[in-house]
Amino acid sequence: MKHHGRTADRPEYAVPAVDRMLDIVEFLLEQTKPFGVTELARELKVPTNSVFRILKRLADRGYVEVDGETGGYRLGAGFFRLGMRLSTRYDLRLRARRHLEWLCGETGETVQIHIPSRGCVMVLDVVNAPVEFFLQIVPGSRLDYHCNAFGKCILAFMSESEVRAILPSRLRARTPNTVTSLSRLLEQLRGTRRTGLAYDWEEYAPGVFCIGAPVFDAGGRVVAGMGMTGLAGRFSRSARSRLESLVLRSAAGVSKDMGYRGRAFETFRKAGERGKRALGSVGAPGGQDDRAARSGGGQDA
Repeated sequence: MKHHGRTADRPEYAVPAVDRMLDIVEFLLEQTKPFGVTELARELKVPTNSVFRILKRLADRGYVEVDGETGGYRLGAGFFRLGMRLSTRYDLRLRARRHLEWLCGETGETVQIHIPSRGCVMVLDVVNAPVEFFLQIVPGSRLDYHCNAFGKCILAFMSESEVRAILPSRLRARTPNTVTSLSRLLEQLRGTRRTGLAYDWEEYAPGVFCIGAPVFDAGGRVVAGMGMTGLAGRFSRSARSRLESLVLRSAAGVSKDMGYRGRAFETFRKAGERGKRALGSVGAPGGQDDRAARSGGGQDA
């Protein structure tokens, strides 16, 4: 027998109003016809007044709607919207996995993918290389946008007004290398929009570098940042171009599997070729060329 979310043993921190709302939602989810207030109260053994007030608030927020013929309630577009957002998120993880594994195998480093999450980015998935020493990054962790290569990839393909709505004008310093000026960060993001590459040269944690690229969905919207993370002591100046190409290739693969059919990655590749011809060799993290990369957001990629 189903209890529609109710349990015999109430958890320690139960909130009766929340439990009642979830009981109503779970009950309506299983129904094919609208239900009136009195019917719901009888089925769920909840006071009629409570059912009415909960449904009224859910209707005001678009999570239930009133059937025009019967006057009963059914789940509304609000839950559909949430479901689609969650579907995209978990579909992204599944579709990205093989590309993350490929990138990990090619680079021999930890690779990860991040998505937006309430003013931060959240680690959606991680693949670790089968080596003795690697960086332990926990999926589900929430990290700052501004000193994170993968967060920068997401910010770069938002409008400036969206970025300013997310970030304060003075950014928190995680290390001495963290960019704390929003105006300077916006300059970096302009570089990332040209090349598709963003960097973290020991900006989030000492001794750690990251190279990231954006992931786009079928509508051309940025939905994630992904790439590689390694120990700065293992970074090879001669390998930088190869690593950047691998990161872009993997991000392009995930985007294609998400239905993206735009030409952004072709544009990024051409911008990178022009940058290499104009600037020649680039330096390793900590050098003069790397300081330029931090200021320009990868314009030398």
